[in-house]
Amino acid sequence: MDAPLRILIVEDDLFMATDIEENLVRSGYEICGKAHSYEAAIKSMKQSQPDLVLVDIVLDGLPDGIATVKELMRIKWVPIIYLTGNSEEETFNRAKSTFPAAFLHKPFRVRELAAQIDLAMHNFYAGNISGAPGLPDHTFLPTGSGYIRVVKSEIQFVKADRGNSELFLTKSGFHRIYPAKPYQAINISLNLGKLVPYLSPGFYQLSRSLVINLDYLDRIESNQLYIGSHEITIPDGARKPLIDRIQVVRTR
Repeated sequence: MDAPLRILIVEDDLFMATDIEENLVRSGYEICGKAHSYEAAIKSMKQSQPDLVLVDIVLDGLPDGIATVKELMRIKWVPIIYLTGNSEEETFNRAKSTFPAAFLHKPFRVRELAAQIDLAMHNFYAGNISGAPGLPDHTFLPTGSGYIRVVKSEIQFVKADRGNSELFLTKSGFHRIYPAKPYQAINISLNLGKLVPYLSPGFYQLSRSLVINLDYLDRIESNQLYIGSHEITIPDGARKPLIDRIQVVRTR
């Protein structure tokens, strides 16, 4: 039996937070934390490690929910659903910059919330990476000693490494940046959640901690996939969505 989805609620209205909690628990979800402010949300995120976060844009004091989400994503990248009674365009545009999974305007029905949660998690695991529009084919990424220019088409895959990311380039891409070094992963001082929005549509999120470039996918077996010389274990439940995403000639 699958473990229930763990949800963190960031809401300064105690009655609203309790009502959401009770209804979601009845729907089969686990509420792993509740927070009413920026500080409480950061603490709960670190302690509970949720799978998804519900965030009210207007919180008790400052920073608001949008600023809170930006900090939460530095701790762990998970789907975000905003709860809001604010319809101002400026607020909406600020919230969009954090790439949320959904917006729900108060008052909302529990059935609607549950549907948005399920859709957010489905898209998250289906690896739907769209990339921000108009991005160049390269980007400068931070390392411990400065910045490197990375051509996106040279990225084979990216792995989460706690608060950082491990970047695996083609050998030619690596030696363009580091001509004298032996080929290896490059440690980027940016977590995977911050990096993904700058990738291109050809990238696919295989799991919470791994994004692959489908252009370099050479072989798929029952539990493994191969990208160049790299052998990668396919997480449980991730093989079928991957097969569905790529073009496969089926025998029947």
